[in-house]
Amino acid sequence: MKILLLIYIAFISISAPAQNCTAESLLQKTGTWKAGPQGSIKNIAATDLAKEKTILATIHKMVSTNYSPMGCQVSYSTVFGKYPDQGQTFIADPYHYAMYILRYLCDKNSADKSKFYVDAATPTTVNITANVIFSLNNLFAANTSTDDFRGYLKLKQRPQKKDGAWFIGEEIVGDRGTASEIKEACWLITYNDTLPFNYVSQKEYLLVQKKRMEQTIKEEGASDFYNKFLNNINELLKQPDAALTSPAICPWNDEQRFTGFVMEGTPGSFIAVKPNLDYYRKKLPKSSPQFFTVVYKISKGDAAFEQNMKAIKKAVDFTALRKMLGK
Repeated sequence: MKILLLIYIAFISISAPAQNCTAESLLQKTGTWKAGPQGSIKNIAATDLAKEKTILATIHKMVSTNYSPMGCQVSYSTVFGKYPDQGQTFIADPYHYAMYILRYLCDKNSADKSKFYVDAATPTTVNITANVIFSLNNLFAANTSTDDFRGYLKLKQRPQKKDGAWFIGEEIVGDRGTASEIKEACWLITYNDTLPFNYVSQKEYLLVQKKRMEQTIKEEGASDFYNKFLNNINELLKQPDAALTSPAICPWNDEQRFTGFVMEGTPGSFIAVKPNLDYYRKKLPKSSPQFFTVVYKISKGDAAFEQNMKAIKKAVDFTALRKMLGK
């Protein structure tokens, strides 16, 4: 009798229909790590490249040891390289470690209702970068290139010290106003409380704009339209130097037709900055990380994205990254 009962239970288990796939059930499914396509390697010395690969491997181990994907596959990749138009006399190489959160999704086209697949692309990513800040039109460990269009870089807000690091800010970068809007938050890990850039003074900024406007007039001819902007710049330059030492805070789209500075925090404004080469320890090899940028980008309103991003943030140890600086 007991044997017959066991056979009956086994038959019921085998013949029971497979459980339907749901977003909730997929969130409980253990995820995986996958080495994705590796990026370019450009203008990096072989000895530096070997060390940089070791540093990124250490970062991957830090994250993967302390975080287990759930309901997704995490594709990770690396990029090494720099180009002449990015700056002059690089003190440290830029290199990057990126994670892409690829959700498990139910396969609605399959007759098997338990089937799922891995998303092909994602708006939710994490980037940990050595020696470059991408939110500033790309600030590298180098002087600005001589043919740079501006001669300065645009920072959307002044960094604030928070949780032992510099918080550069959060902004909406996609799908604004929708339930799935994409937000990007940027952090900077540096030596002590110092920053790898300086603020451009109002006087410096005005001199850059004057030179640019004079070149425009030379190429296109003088006109009342251009002269009014040049005259405005010249009038502001007549102020005492002490009055022009404040950081240049400007309208975002008003550079070539400059009308005046604005208050910090004005919507649509930026703070002009330039690389601070005195920040760096110049005797270190180019492979040494001298600061890290950590950028979290997430599409809101999705449980898989939010659950995994929360866990990743716990795994990315800012203290451990700071201890790697200068090594």
